Amino acid sequence: MVSIEERFQFDLAGFIILRGVLSRAECDELLNVLRKLEGQDYEDLWLQKTGGGRPTKETNRDHQTRLNGLPRLHDAFDQLIDHDTLMPYLNEFVGAPQLINTWSISKARGAAFSSWHRGVPTTDYAYRNGDIRTRMFNTVWFLTDNGPDDGCVVAVPGSHKSNIDIDLKTHPAYEMPNATPITGKAGDLVLFSEATLHDGLPKTTDGTRTNLYYNYVHEHYNVMYREPRNCHHFYFPPDIRARLTDRQKELTAWMELARWDY
Repeated sequence: MVSIEERFQFDLAGFIILRGVLSRAECDELLNVLRKLEGQDYEDLWLQKTGGGRPTKETNRDHQTRLNGLPRLHDAFDQLIDHDTLMPYLNEFVGAPQLINTWSISKARGAAFSSWHRGVPTTDYAYRNGDIRTRMFNTVWFLTDNGPDDGCVVAVPGSHKSNIDIDLKTHPAYEMPNATPITGKAGDLVLFSEATLHDGLPKTTDGTRTNLYYNYVHEHYNVMYREPRNCHHFYFPPDIRARLTDRQKELTAWMELARWDY
């Protein structure tokens, strides 16, 4: 169950860190699958029909590789959709969660800071009648160690409830007031409200830093209207959902109502 201390920390900062959720062996298994997928090319014929969108494999940023729509690429990623450790937090902080998006980001030395962002406005975070509710909730699975110089996630604690607008483009990385690196070891899990300002720091160390991201929304959120040209990655076709467990199907139930032929 979610402790009162965890509820306090999440409401205070907008994020919490769970240590050692995955074993090193589990991280290595996922990494082995991911490295093979990162080495492949993808036709993405659906892009011609939608008129654009994010390709399956993104290498447009120097020293960084991103893969989109992980369960579309391999069933090894299904297990994280409803991981037993994650589920109590999904129910506690979202209320009626649905999986919207999955992706990976691998960084090498030289990967740069991009820009501060949040997935939803601060009005999409609330505390009412003892319940915490964030309309969008992100999870970051560390498959490798994330030290302060490894291109780790950086966030501004409390920004999920901030009332003052600030020019995000003029405050890169640590020039943003109260910017805090979120560090940890392979197997750790970060949970945060997407109303929290965040990004990734530059990577100045050797080796590759790899994280997986699973993003959830409340069931009342209309997923297909969020980024219409990227629904290919959000939506799982029936042949993929057929292999999911009952609980995973519940967390992707919105897909039964969607019509996406690309």
